[in-house]
Amino acid sequence: MNAAVYVLFRRRTLFLFAASVLMLVVAKPTPEVFWIGLPFVAGGEAIRVWSAGYLTKLSGLVTAGPFALCRNPLYIGSFLISVGYFIMCHRIDVWILGTTLFWLFHGGAVIYEERLLREKFGEEYTQYCKTVPRFIPHIRDLGGAGRFSLSRVMANDEYRGAVTTVVVTALYGFMAYDCFSILSWLSDALPG
Repeated sequence: MNAAVYVLFRRRTLFLFAASVLMLVVAKPTPEVFWIGLPFVAGGEAIRVWSAGYLTKLSGLVTAGPFALCRNPLYIGSFLISVGYFIMCHRIDVWILGTTLFWLFHGGAVIYEERLLREKFGEEYTQYCKTVPRFIPHIRDLGGAGRFSLSRVMANDEYRGAVTTVVVTALYGFMAYDCFSILSWLSDALPG
């Protein structure tokens, strides 16, 4: 396995965290771009929770729910969240750099994961790849064995991602509505 692909796979979460912090530092959100970006963030997180509710890591090939529509719904959800934040950040340079880095890191993760799945599931995975696209979902039966499970969402630690998404989104909202200045003004206005 290519060492660079492995590093990109292993460090993608650290990258996303660092990118989120940096984006908050340089962001210039307005109320308008906050509300334009919010549906992307909410939709992306909904896709991630939905996907995590079907994901059973290492116990079998998951082909039900969102995994019947595309092979990488978690990455689609993450990308939509990122697009929402790029919009909220309100800077074209962040949009261009962020999109490039997102696909560099996550593209490496997809390559790494597909190799692992091909090794583990062989022909079953090959057939799955022939009928289900990598990223662009196709509308069809959500078939496959399996059902959504909130306990799998928790076991897959998606609740952590959801909490982080809510916190970061709230920070963008506070910035868009200049709440930090208001809080500072209120603090200065209080006696004592």
